[in-house]
Amino acid sequence: MLSCKEVTTLHATEGLEHASWRTRMGARLHLLMCKHCRRYVRELARIGAAVRALYAVTDEARDEALLRRVLDSVRDGPSARGGRTWR
Repeated sequence: MLSCKEVTTLHATEGLEHASWRTRMGARLHLLMCKHCRRYVRELARIGAAVRALYAVTDEARDEALLRRVLDSVRDGPSARGGRTWR
């Protein structure tokens, strides 16, 4: 059986898409029994939906552009956008 850490990592990194059948079934079984992991996965889905709504992404082809914008924003930091930097 998969551990909580393994299940949440698979969901957070979208590793289930490339996982074996056995791993996917193990993750589903774990989610049936673990309310904490179910809650975490549900929150990940809500965060993803909120980000898509924030950037008005409705087309899957634009998901990559959104990801690039978010990663650029994180990499450049707030000082590149004129925001406050925390120390």
